[in-house]
Amino acid sequence: MERPNSGRCSSLQSDLKRLGALAYHRLESSEELVRKFYHFRRSDHGDPNHLRKLYDWLFVPITLWPIDIEGLLRAALDRVASSRRLDKRIILLIDLLPLPPSNRTLRAVSEHEHSVQHGSYESLIRARHKYDQIESQLARDRTFQVQWNSIKAHFEVTKFADHKGIIRRRLVAERSMREHWPVRWIKTADRFHAVFDVFCQRLHLYGIRRDRPLLLKLTVNLTPFGTMIFIPAYWSFDPKRDLNWRAITALHKARGVPKQGQKFSANQLAARLEAIDAAKLSKEADARKLKGEARLSWMSEKLNRDVRTDERQLRRILAKSRDEPIAHVGPIAKPKKRVRLGALKGWMEIQGDIIHSDIEKDFRAGA
Repeated sequence: MERPNSGRCSSLQSDLKRLGALAYHRLESSEELVRKFYHFRRSDHGDPNHLRKLYDWLFVPITLWPIDIEGLLRAALDRVASSRRLDKRIILLIDLLPLPPSNRTLRAVSEHEHSVQHGSYESLIRARHKYDQIESQLARDRTFQVQWNSIKAHFEVTKFADHKGIIRRRLVAERSMREHWPVRWIKTADRFHAVFDVFCQRLHLYGIRRDRPLLLKLTVNLTPFGTMIFIPAYWSFDPKRDLNWRAITALHKARGVPKQGQKFSANQLAARLEAIDAAKLSKEADARKLKGEARLSWMSEKLNRDVRTDERQLRRILAKSRDEPIAHVGPIAKPKKRVRLGALKGWMEIQGDIIHSDIEKDFRAGA
């Protein structure tokens, strides 16, 4: 898989340029951190590999960050700047981070982020007219204005606006989980957000901007854990016409998602088992001192392959035996006896990093 360029061929100016190309004003928030890292590189401090890994993640779109990478890198650099080593928990966290995504993934997600930053989902949806219709009705809705004026009479609403002048409702997370679920009625902010959340739910809003209602959209968003499609409650959803499934699929697969499926998995396992057999037969052919056409014919016969199988096909089969194992087992512990499969009939045992079971017999028998 293609990986981002390593730090060995980067420079301060090229890294700042990369940061400037990312959405959400990343250069403004992280330029000082990039310069600090380059200053650290010129000095002799411990944990350079862990800090380098964090630094590489700084150039990954925020959409794919599992946590605040910028804040973590800042804390780590502050720690080594005060002549302290990274503690074991920070090292554990960094070790758990995978390698940064491929350049192909970074480009696709970065482009998506720029669209999301400007509220543009047109490349992924095909029914903008449904949004426009409800937005137009909302602009003429006297109930909205009466209720909003009532809220403004009870709260100084400008205190709750962000730098764009937007007052946002609190977010609902995956599976409708909400950190703010317990009602708190002591602070003014808690009271306002409770009232504002109910107001937004009634009118299908995500917020208010200078007295203008901000209607929820049909959206498609990447997260560190997957791809979320949000359908507003007011939307009469037509799955065939409302979404550009080809674009959504391409965006989701930009992470490098491999092919899957029951038949595909079965074929993969069958090919892997054949490769294991081929590797054993190759060693046996070496012991028999078979070469050339005699070796090829003998191995093809043992593999139940057509006698016309050429050497290139055989090499491709053998190459699969050097691929990833069927299952990773670590640390490897050789069982004293076969392990029963519980309620299932059969057996399983571990030899090295390969799992053998009755499934293997089924495949060999063509079941």
